[in-house]
Amino acid sequence: MENKEKIEILKIEMTLIQSTLDKYDDLIFRNRNFFITLWLACLGLSFTIKSTFVPNLAAFLSILYWFFEGMMRHQYWFKYVDRYRFLRDTLNSSTPELSEISVYDLTNKYHRKDVSVFQKLKACFFKLEPTILFLLMGAGALLIWYFVSKGVISFPN
Repeated sequence: MENKEKIEILKIEMTLIQSTLDKYDDLIFRNRNFFITLWLACLGLSFTIKSTFVPNLAAFLSILYWFFEGMMRHQYWFKYVDRYRFLRDTLNSSTPELSEISVYDLTNKYHRKDVSVFQKLKACFFKLEPTILFLLMGAGALLIWYFVSKGVISFPN
């Protein structure tokens, strides 16, 4: 296969990987929207039924959705990002070795760098944006629970 043909195939592969990443990003944001709806519903329900337990459920939902999003990134998203970065870095190097790049290897099986389990978990579970989002929402629910249980916030009659 000539280098020109290989570059064209790699361009198509990068487009396919980008569309897969777009799909996962969309799925992640849909799940976040569903989580926020459930979180707000839990807090509203706690005031409607005058329950001090329901804000704890909202805090638990924060942990659960943070875990689900991390698992999605760990199981599916990470391998596509790994391949995309590999292709990007190789093609942007001053002398790309096209003969060493596998073609149509969407999940980077043949060129995957050895990444420690800690690095992969950190990249999937401790991304700054979702971690801060779920931490703040969980802490907010626990703060509401604390204020209700201490009588700082009271239920209307």
